[in-house]
Amino acid sequence: MRRLALATAFVAAAVIAACASPAALPPPPASGVGTQARFVLANPAGLLALDDAARPLGRIVDLPPQSAPATPVVSPTGKSLVFALTQQPNKQTGFGSDLFTVSLDGTGMKPVVSHEGDNVFYASPRFDQTGNVLYFHRRAAVITGGSFIGNQDSLERLDLRTGERKTLLKDGADPAISPDGSKIVYVHLNQGQPDGLWTANIDGSDARPFFKTKDSWWYLQAPRFAPATAAQPSRCEFIFSGAGHAVSSVRGPGLAHLNIPSELFLAPCDGSGVRSVGQTGDDVVPAWSPDGTQVAYVGVGGFFVLNLGTQNVRTLAQGQDFFFGDLVWLR
Repeated sequence: MRRLALATAFVAAAVIAACASPAALPPPPASGVGTQARFVLANPAGLLALDDAARPLGRIVDLPPQSAPATPVVSPTGKSLVFALTQQPNKQTGFGSDLFTVSLDGTGMKPVVSHEGDNVFYASPRFDQTGNVLYFHRRAAVITGGSFIGNQDSLERLDLRTGERKTLLKDGADPAISPDGSKIVYVHLNQGQPDGLWTANIDGSDARPFFKTKDSWWYLQAPRFAPATAAQPSRCEFIFSGAGHAVSSVRGPGLAHLNIPSELFLAPCDGSGVRSVGQTGDDVVPAWSPDGTQVAYVGVGGFFVLNLGTQNVRTLAQGQDFFFGDLVWLR
């Protein structure tokens, strides 16, 4: 299954969640289960807390019926998550997705950003270093005369202290914030489909293609910066999932790439190059280990950990929870 980190994925996830049988669900939510977790996985079964062997400990919080979480991010304090949630249509604002926050112990769940109209979707939240500012993707369907015309995509900035919000960039999705907080890297969209990675200053100025090379992909998603560590305080590179890599003139956007293998790629922050660090078999959402030496991901029914030093891949677990989902590596 090729997974778009866009509103179409939320719709599919909600349908799957609605059709899932009770027997397919992991253990029920338990108080404090998230504080014991090594990983958090968001998929149609809920916000799943996993131990160091990727075994389900339970759901962090009891979400509304027939809802599906996605794109979680942990706060800089390490004590809470912000995630997207697609629910049944709201009587006032219709169908869409919202951003919620919840503590890892399962308490304090509340909305951060609520969709304001039918077919408006929020996703991919990212904190700045202070935890006071949240960046995220907004997608709104354009309907004219009852017919779907296209989508309006933008990257938004919300000051969590004051509530001030503004649009930073148009035609963007899946943002990532550089370790020093000065740059944003994101998936640029052309007619709603990914056509490359772009970068801009953190205020949205000077938006441009990220790579200085002629590398291109049929499809790409989920740029994630490596964490700064005591061993590498000035490290600046990111990983992303891509398929159909070529070194040539820039291609147009491509939707389908069945039978074209997906890979994880590592790129330095100056855009001077890129290298593949392993095939994944499907589009995935990579999650860095806190020490920056490993990357975890789920796909094709497995939970995998890639060692970047050796490029060896370990299979931690297999099962129905691991065909797709968005992962956070907590500790």
